[in-house]
Amino acid sequence: MQDHYSLLHTIYEIVKNDPQPERYSCKPRELILRRMQEWSDIQQQIHQLEREELITTEQQETMVIRITVAGISLVKEQLEMARSGN
Repeated sequence: MQDHYSLLHTIYEIVKNDPQPERYSCKPRELILRRMQEWSDIQQQIHQLEREELITTEQQETMVIRITVAGISLVKEQLEMARSGN
């Protein structure tokens, strides 16, 4: 799996139990703690996901990352494919 899709899965894991996962404001700290990567690497992956419209970002006090409905759908599709062995 490409690194940026792996990051998308990480974001999904953070937000999946929220009643409105696409509205959950994920913070960089949450990603850094879970990914154990340099922030500069995570930022590159964030930009790639944003270009693909799988997440959105917004600058508030700190950067806020939100998964989009398309991002949620892609992760669910990939998880289903993994379960079925494809």
